[in-house]
Amino acid sequence: MLTSSILFSQVSDVKSAEEYNNLTCVVGLRTEQLCNIAIHKRSMVIKFPTGRTEIIKLHKIGKWGYTNESKLKGFIFTWVKHRHVFGISYKNIDGDLEQMAIAFNDSQYVQPFKFFLEDVGPMFE
Repeated sequence: MLTSSILFSQVSDVKSAEEYNNLTCVVGLRTEQLCNIAIHKRSMVIKFPTGRTEIIKLHKIGKWGYTNESKLKGFIFTWVKHRHVFGISYKNIDGDLEQMAIAFNDSQYVQPFKFFLEDVGPMFE
């Protein structure tokens, strides 16, 4: 009975993560790569198609910022191309300072990312 309650609590913790797929990530200001991100209560897990995984603990984030780089596109028919970008400065597992940018087109991702990062402190402008 105890085993099933422990197993159930672990499963519910896994399901509590919010997942965002097909984002663009730039870690260490290197080249852009597609990535999937899962936001947990105290960390963000970034998975790359190469199999590499980056875990950023909430308490390791120093500064963060957000910008909406939406632009009008087209000549005869115009439309808005949305691009939301979050910049994050954090300490990696070795204690070295790293920079990361996360970009996506879907505006529904903005609020969850802001809520997660606001636990760190106010946005750096």
